[in-house]
Amino acid sequence: MKKLIFFGGTFDPPHNEHIAELKAAIEETGAEKAIIMPTSSPPHKETFFKATDADRLEVCRLAFGDINGAEVSDFEINAGGKSYSYVTLDYLKKQYPDYKILFLMGTDMLASFDKWKYPEKILSLATPLLCERTGDGETKEMTLRRFKEKFGVEACALSYVGKEVSSSEIKFGIMLGLPIDGMLKNAVNEYIGRHSVYKADKFFAFVKENEKPKRVEHTLGVMLMAKEIAAREGVSQSKALLAALLHDCGKYLSPEDYPGCEIPDGTPEPVIHQYLGAYIAEKVLGVEDEEIIDAIRYHTTGKPDMTLLGKIIFTADMIERGRNYDGVENLRQATKENFENGFKAALRRSLEFVAESGRPVCGLTKEAYDYYFKQEKQNGSN
Repeated sequence: MKKLIFFGGTFDPPHNEHIAELKAAIEETGAEKAIIMPTSSPPHKETFFKATDADRLEVCRLAFGDINGAEVSDFEINAGGKSYSYVTLDYLKKQYPDYKILFLMGTDMLASFDKWKYPEKILSLATPLLCERTGDGETKEMTLRRFKEKFGVEACALSYVGKEVSSSEIKFGIMLGLPIDGMLKNAVNEYIGRHSVYKADKFFAFVKENEKPKRVEHTLGVMLMAKEIAAREGVSQSKALLAALLHDCGKYLSPEDYPGCEIPDGTPEPVIHQYLGAYIAEKVLGVEDEEIIDAIRYHTTGKPDMTLLGKIIFTADMIERGRNYDGVENLRQATKENFENGFKAALRRSLEFVAESGRPVCGLTKEAYDYYFKQEKQNGSN
């Protein structure tokens, strides 16, 4: 029976690893045809600064167009609304009744398959084809075993192991003016530049203009970490990304240039930027969401009774990929295993770090520490 590979995604943008994975899938399975399907609005993802549908379709054609048997479909984009795999696969099965459909996906997607809409219907239409990526939380063997135990169906897996590449990192990196060497096919990169696909809006433009290059790299790291944590914790990724983007926007600016900004008396100099950043986000850039403003306002010190978004920005700031202090990897792992415990560990490490540096400990950080660890003791005694 002939084989068809279904490869869906936001492809915002499609990068070189997407291309490598599809080529490996075609080579290993001997598939005669591949359908690349840019989604309209994926139900399991929240989009933030998404390229237009027309641009995503065009860059997909440029990325995959020279792969033999590959075709970019606009079915989901034309359908509009949320894109559900069972609907798309039903359409493909009717279009290609003589083909066995292989659904190419990553380990993370297969691991969460039971949360998809009508997973049994999907399995009646297609066979999952797993591509493991470096950095995945578990091996493909573990994922396949759990999948069979859950659904009673064998999934397939490629021997190819892909690299961990983030479309979000590429997209936001472009918007922040950071280099993305080697991540995109030349034709895709040229199209994005020529058509200003990821043109910086007022938020990105402010950060680019007012942060030093190393600080911009840190900001991108905080965005990616905040997005990852927010997805796990069920918090709006859009809110987490905007708060992360602007968390250090006041780092190199002076409160004297913003007379309406009130800095609490006795605030240590390294902490001033959190208050200034919150002021700029609200009064200069027009952010209206108080939860985002509050997350920026206390991202360095923390405070008692923080929102979950505030905890995420505080923690992401401490454990983003650019941080390399002793114990940071333990904090990252703790955050993955249990976010609340990871946050409190980060709060404790923040207090220790300031004390070790010889700088005065901000009263808010001490209050936050007392609040959360007193709460922990009370819960333990109940």
